[in-house]
Amino acid sequence: MRGEFGMRRLRVGAAVAAAVLVVLALTGCTRGSGYGYGDRATQPEVSCDDVAASVVQRERTGDTAGEINDELQYLSDNCGDAYDIVAGYLSARATPAEFRLESCAEWDQRIRPEAIELLRQDQLCSDAAAPAGGATAAQPGSIPWDQAVNHTGSTQYVCGPLVNSGTDQDDVFLNLGRGYPDAGRFTIVLWDVGGIEPLSPGTTLCATGPVTLYEGVAEIELYDVGQVEVWE
Repeated sequence: MRGEFGMRRLRVGAAVAAAVLVVLALTGCTRGSGYGYGDRATQPEVSCDDVAASVVQRERTGDTAGEINDELQYLSDNCGDAYDIVAGYLSARATPAEFRLESCAEWDQRIRPEAIELLRQDQLCSDAAAPAGGATAAQPGSIPWDQAVNHTGSTQYVCGPLVNSGTDQDDVFLNLGRGYPDAGRFTIVLWDVGGIEPLSPGTTLCATGPVTLYEGVAEIELYDVGQVEVWE
């Protein structure tokens, strides 16, 4: 089973609601009879996605003194996944600017990928990662990460800046050029290695091996951490 940790600018109004429905599609939960507070039995059926979209819209328009608290309580009681996403998003937005993380990748271990996507749409975090130590294809004989997809089926020496990484049990996924879940990324997959030492975003990594595609993502699969070159 493939895994990577923890899973993309909206406008206020209908655009916000529509985009959040996409971001929260995995929640898939629906409840009836309003938010469940007071005498609302005659209200039409409401979905977790609708309530989450409303919370996000209220936050973005500054409407945080009224019904938003009831909506958050409804999500907490009925929609666990949607609540986790929205709570992470609100918490990140409430972080003072001087302490807020600028890189979307740095939020990976703190909030859900869907919450990071909402921050990205608000332009409160960025996927930009400056390579450490110069150009990412500076190593002799290497190709840059964004050209690897054009060399599927051949053995290549690929280099690129680390944007984020993930783990699944003993497997490690190093995403270069763009972060997960962007399908344009290049991934170095390390099977059964147990873990690796922490690497800073922007660190240039290189690996040699057959370039394959997995769900449209170019990657090289390795079984030894020592096969990954780190340039700092």
